[in-house]
Amino acid sequence: MPEFVQMLQRLWRKVPFRHVLAATVFLAVVGEQYPFSNFPMYSHLDKEADVLYVTDQTDRVLPMEKLFGTSSSTQKKVFITELKEICNPKGRDTRDALPEERSAAGAKLGEKLFPKLKPHNLAQVGGEVKGLRLYYKVFTVESGAISTGAPQLVAEKAL
Repeated sequence: MPEFVQMLQRLWRKVPFRHVLAATVFLAVVGEQYPFSNFPMYSHLDKEADVLYVTDQTDRVLPMEKLFGTSSSTQKKVFITELKEICNPKGRDTRDALPEERSAAGAKLGEKLFPKLKPHNLAQVGGEVKGLRLYYKVFTVESGAISTGAPQLVAEKAL
């Protein structure tokens, strides 16, 4: 083997993380060709985040998983799906939904969610729970600071 090639081999062995470097160069050359694809949906954070949560009649936040056996994020997806059914026929984005449209979507969500209530778990959350409320809240980033909008009551049930 020529001396030049041997010298390159010795130099290559000394490079830290050489396999990562080789993979990076390879992917930069290949670019956006299947199966070597990047996923831009994970390359930045949105300027807006939303949450759906449950409270008691005094607006004390309660654990949705314990009360209903389902997560807040799952129910938020159901809420957004219901909201899309209301807003999309009108050609509007769910972010532009009117308060009464959010309430209508919340009512549909409540019809599905409230029957799943596990009454025996109400005692475990502490205090006397006489009613449940579902709130939808949006957080936005403006000029590097997080601002919180007022939570909107979207569904309510007396117990």
